[in-house]
Amino acid sequence: MRFEILGITKTWFGGAYKTYPEQIQVNKDGKESRVSKLNDGATICHSQPPTSETYYIVEEKFYTQVYARVLVRFIQSSE
Repeated sequence: MRFEILGITKTWFGGAYKTYPEQIQVNKDGKESRVSKLNDGATICHSQPPTSETYYIVEEKFYTQVYARVLVRFIQSSE
């Protein structure tokens, strides 16, 4: 079996596809802080603030950040 690596859902060195303005991080305990963490990886937008995980507020929308994922494609062998 062979695989081709297509990419990763993390960005470094300013290579983000989308950048978010100032974000407010809300920890599980409710503590808030201003951050820029959403600009380095994939995110999920939620209609309501998540109750059991850290989330981010950007322009009155709620986001969570997902773990990095490596994107691969299976290459069909002709053998």
